[in-house]
Amino acid sequence: MVSWLAGCTASTAGSIGQAITNGSADSGDPAVVMVVMNDGTLICSGVVIGAHTVLTSAHCGVNGTNFDGFAVQLEPSSAPLPLAGADMDPRFDTNSFDNDLALLSLRDPLSVPPLPLDTRTPDESWVGQSFTVVGFGSTSGATMDWGQRRSGTSQVTTVDTLDLVAAPDPAQPCAGDSGGPALFSVGGASVVSGISSHGDEDCQAHAYFARVDVAETAFFQPYLASIADGAAGLGDRCYFDAQCASGMCVTADDDAKRAFCVQPCAGNRDCPAPLYCTMSQCRYRAPTPDALGAKCAQASDCADGICDGGLCARSCVPTGTSCPAGFACTNTSDITFYCKPVAASSGCAMGGGEFSDAAVWLVMLAMGLRRRRR
Repeated sequence: MVSWLAGCTASTAGSIGQAITNGSADSGDPAVVMVVMNDGTLICSGVVIGAHTVLTSAHCGVNGTNFDGFAVQLEPSSAPLPLAGADMDPRFDTNSFDNDLALLSLRDPLSVPPLPLDTRTPDESWVGQSFTVVGFGSTSGATMDWGQRRSGTSQVTTVDTLDLVAAPDPAQPCAGDSGGPALFSVGGASVVSGISSHGDEDCQAHAYFARVDVAETAFFQPYLASIADGAAGLGDRCYFDAQCASGMCVTADDDAKRAFCVQPCAGNRDCPAPLYCTMSQCRYRAPTPDALGAKCAQASDCADGICDGGLCARSCVPTGTSCPAGFACTNTSDITFYCKPVAASSGCAMGGGEFSDAAVWLVMLAMGLRRRRR
């Protein structure tokens, strides 16, 4: 079993080559896009399924903590579009490649029409059917000529519980095509029935496509419901403005990986706790939820995927400057270093404009002494 991840040896996304074994250049499937690193290196293919959503393979490695290092490109010559988030199917198995599906979220709407997901349930009657495969991958297992959208035809040989297995007819996905769609024709229109996952090393014998129907209830529906226009309330995490009932999705001041729904305000009374009015908007005080230093119970509570001692942390190098103000690169165990809050000084200064319990006690004591002297 070999995945079709292009990997770190990939050429830059701007390079021109072929894709799909025994395929041909394809200018008619604009919804099939490139998933790239921020430097333009091709990682995988993907398919647009919503104005702000791209579907790809989970094994491509884009997740909820590292998404800011990746982008989507509509064409090799187009500008990369940064991601606002990423979600893997929670049932994805890194060993078996089961449920090899991931959703990428973008802040700005995509300019190409999305393709619909297939609502049918595959069965044995699908065996022998031909379908279209599309991607930006290489033409064989021995080449690295990815970088141009191409398409070809494959044929279903087996319908597994989680995958469609196919043979070349005469085309098959290869390196760099992971995340590209298996397109079936329904009523004369193309629908996404599967996502390229893995196959044989030479890209000549067989290919596995993760079935989209098995993720409909457990993965797709909850996600799509959460990003529907107006679905997010004040203080909820968001990816784009229309997702918020207020129409305002703003990046947190202390963590670029998180954005939250805000609303206009004239004062603190306009904002429900724990939000407060600042810059004429209801926002969180630092640390914002999921940000460095915020309270957490598990790794998934944190933007960087690290919960240490009940607080969100971040890996760091002790000789560098990777920790922001108020945090120090601290050795936690063995050779592990995390950005941890710096202990407050014991001087007279009190941060945040709020009195500590000790300070309140001292003020009360002083007032009592003054009354006695009178």
